[in-house]
Amino acid sequence: MIKAGPTSSRLRRISGVDAARGLALLGMMTVHVLPTISEPGHDASWAGLLFTGRPSALFAMLAGVGLSLLSGGAGRAHSGAQLAGDRKAIAVRALIVVVIGLMVAALNSGVAIILVHYGLLFLLALPFLRLGAVPLFALAGAWVAAAPVAFWWLHNDLRSSWEGFPDMWRLWHSPGFADLANPAVLGMDLALTGYYPLLLWPAYLFTGMAIGRLQLQRAPVALKLAGIGLGLAVLSYAVHLWMLWQSTLIPELAARYGWSSAEMRAELLVGTYQIPLVNEDLWFLLAIPHQGSTMDLIHTIGTSMLVLGVCLLAAEKLRWLLAPLIGAGAMPLTLYVAHLVVLHFWRGTQVPDFLTFLTEYSPAQMLMLLVIGALGAGLLRFVLRRRGPLEALAHAAGNAAAGR
Repeated sequence: MIKAGPTSSRLRRISGVDAARGLALLGMMTVHVLPTISEPGHDASWAGLLFTGRPSALFAMLAGVGLSLLSGGAGRAHSGAQLAGDRKAIAVRALIVVVIGLMVAALNSGVAIILVHYGLLFLLALPFLRLGAVPLFALAGAWVAAAPVAFWWLHNDLRSSWEGFPDMWRLWHSPGFADLANPAVLGMDLALTGYYPLLLWPAYLFTGMAIGRLQLQRAPVALKLAGIGLGLAVLSYAVHLWMLWQSTLIPELAARYGWSSAEMRAELLVGTYQIPLVNEDLWFLLAIPHQGSTMDLIHTIGTSMLVLGVCLLAAEKLRWLLAPLIGAGAMPLTLYVAHLVVLHFWRGTQVPDFLTFLTEYSPAQMLMLLVIGALGAGLLRFVLRRRGPLEALAHAAGNAAAGR
């Protein structure tokens, strides 16, 4: 959610990064409203197939891009007093995002809110701000290789040693202020058992930080990002699809849990967490959304690179055509929180009289309202060149902490 704001007259926003962030925002809104599996439960919906897992991964990767842009951009990072100021600004903005996340957890939005995890990811990134593209890509690769193994081992070790461990998950729980009273459980949620485990998600952040050290405004760089991303996405998903249609995995799981093969295949396409999968030896080869397996990380990193590369190529040439998307991507924190508030009232919780009409909207109508509202606000932001209110708060507080 923290974006690259200009720290000098030489730095300016990169429209393609904002456009990609805008797409990620709209993708998350889609799966927050529309069902991911059809009513009979036999087929994955179009929203589930396209948008489950991928937009949030893109958001995390773009957060890393923003951190690198904020701390120097392409080539070398800032150093000395300037880097110290960057770290102070990022730390304060991250804490603001965490506090906002703890506050909006009280809403009945029906969403596993990512803000607390995002803020903590930014804090985890602070020691690595000086690194260049090559060491950051190496770090990201090492994380993709090692983190799923550690995640798999820890989950299965806890299952064998902690009675009732699967029932103690709070997967859909969004961390709130009340959770601070039980830091052990909160720490377990954030690191391992929650929806966005911090053991896995730095893979996206470090990939984005590495990309942010590249010359993103050069077309050959954007083309390479798109090409490499396409290759990673296709190859990883091909392995996943082979596991679903050609291996013996689906019949074995269906027989074990009493599901039909179609129901099991839909579950593994969109990942609703109705059955435990991380205890399977073949889990590493499944690109199930939000599972954090090796194939899932490779696939979502690939799709994120592909979307960013395409947006970088398109945004400069079609800047005014994409203005609403670019503007929306420049104020993601404000729009993310706003859509949580709208969903809170849509789900019928403490609805003021003047908003009761929201409860009558179908999912498709609500999605249309959210998309039109986000793009309308984005166009206004693009034309006025003003930060969103929450972005302005975080920017001012960060600059004050950095003495700017």
